[in-house]
Amino acid sequence: VMESACEDANSHNNDLTASVFNETKSVSQKLFNRGAGENAVVEFVKPCPRVEWAGELKRDRHFVINTNSDDEDNLLVTVFNPNHGEGSFQDMTNDRLKKVILFYRELGDLHWSTARTEVEDDDGKPTSVEVDFAANYAEESSYGYTSMKWKLANFVSEGTYEIKIETKCDQLGGPPDIDMFGTSIISGVIDLTLPEQYGQALPLHDTVLLGEELVVVFTEPLRCEKPFTFDLQIIIEGTNYRFDREELQVVCEGRKVGFQIDPTVGIDVEQVIGKTFTVEIGKVGVDSLSNIFDANGNSIENNVKFSKTLANINLDEASSLFKFTLEDIECSDDTVGALADEVKDKIMKLLELDTSDTSRIVLSSMICENGDTVITTTTLLPPSTDGGGRSLRTTSSSSAAVGTERLHSINLFTKLRDLSQEEPRVWNLLSTPEGRRVFAEEENSGNDRNGFIFHVSDLKIIPSVSDTKAMLTTGSDRLDEEEELYKFASSRKVGGDQPKEMITKKTDRRAIVHEIEMHEDAMIEGMQKNFALELKEGRRREEQIINEMRMQEEQGRQREEEMMGEMKMLHIELLVVTLACIGISLAALMHLKK
Repeated sequence: VMESACEDANSHNNDLTASVFNETKSVSQKLFNRGAGENAVVEFVKPCPRVEWAGELKRDRHFVINTNSDDEDNLLVTVFNPNHGEGSFQDMTNDRLKKVILFYRELGDLHWSTARTEVEDDDGKPTSVEVDFAANYAEESSYGYTSMKWKLANFVSEGTYEIKIETKCDQLGGPPDIDMFGTSIISGVIDLTLPEQYGQALPLHDTVLLGEELVVVFTEPLRCEKPFTFDLQIIIEGTNYRFDREELQVVCEGRKVGFQIDPTVGIDVEQVIGKTFTVEIGKVGVDSLSNIFDANGNSIENNVKFSKTLANINLDEASSLFKFTLEDIECSDDTVGALADEVKDKIMKLLELDTSDTSRIVLSSMICENGDTVITTTTLLPPSTDGGGRSLRTTSSSSAAVGTERLHSINLFTKLRDLSQEEPRVWNLLSTPEGRRVFAEEENSGNDRNGFIFHVSDLKIIPSVSDTKAMLTTGSDRLDEEEELYKFASSRKVGGDQPKEMITKKTDRRAIVHEIEMHEDAMIEGMQKNFALELKEGRRREEQIINEMRMQEEQGRQREEEMMGEMKMLHIELLVVTLACIGISLAALMHLKK
């Protein structure tokens, strides 16, 4: 019964207003739209039925279809009917509900497409129909769960997608939730393409330096989370050296795997130079479970294998570049530059070099850390070509083994490394909590003992100019290809806070190759600029070292020219003296004859 409180004398809602009327002006009428008599009720329109995600999609909020999936052609989609107590979705089609549809779209698209599934028709033949969880071919359990397969093969291409479920009801023209209901959107990837090696291993020349980075580029971004999922093994032929991934310096980033042999781990450089080594990446060993995986979990089909040769450079003319760290030394950003002489003096004492060898040690990029640690990039230059006083002291036991024989820069680095790891005879060893070594000269081992902690790392061997030109220069015909590979390796990196990147399809790869062929000149120009920026710092350091070496060579030539000039003067003087003696002898002889 509906009434106006201000007009009904019997109203309990507004007695004061109703009391002024002598008779009622209201009319009572029973309203209903369902039932009759005592069972007549007013029934309001219900919103379109709800639907919810269920199963793995609800748990993971993401899906991946790859070559390791149990079913590469379909994605199993499970939904839940929260009103299953009132009836199944199929039962609700007798009322307003029309469909419960799975929609999908490729990431970035606006238009939603209807997913398809495959069922058998009346003749038992497979036919394609909509993924409709309210259709008669959908089987809903008594608990309200329905599972159907989304047909992917021949319907959906590889890529990154978004999916949702919507219920659709008869249109009444009311609010949106009256006529339909939609779930939250879930994203996922369909990737059935295996990663492959792209081009050859970098650098493209067959001869590389010990410690030089090698890079293998792949067709799509890799799974690079640590610990790495792949095996990596290097074997140097003709030696006992065999290195696994844990013994190498390895970087996995975007589309590339970069690695290098660490010369600081105790390698006999003189033994390995000129030797061929083999590299294998992927699943090494029958029992290994490792492999190279792309970002979506597809593994490479065949291991990456290649061989290169360690450059047979002249170590007597090579320089060694490394990081020297000196601890327990008071420093600051303002004063660290003034410590160069002190650091150089400590290195001289460790190597037992004569003071005339000071020019062989070049310090650069000195920084102070935590106010008590100095880190400097140190270069040991090759020995001078002159014969004056540039040899190790022969009074120590370490130098006695080689006599007056000159040590090249790599041997000097090896000596520093060994001093930081082992107990030499000439030094007193004090252990430290960090496991490093404190060294102090025996002659100062009393109350005035001055010890210091140091270690070396990141050795780079820099060959002479002649060796660089002869062995390590990529041919001009392959320089463009090398720069292209370097650029491709650094392109489209996957950031940690960015969404997963779109996969590279096989058709996309052909398009990339076609684009490179069509615009090769423009791409090469851009790659050359990028490559030049990356190598600018390295070239600057190399030029600095080369200039030092050239200065030493020039000084040697100048000394030789001065010596030759002096010898010529001596020859002339000798000739004059000889002629004078002859003249005097002839004059004396003539005088005696008279």
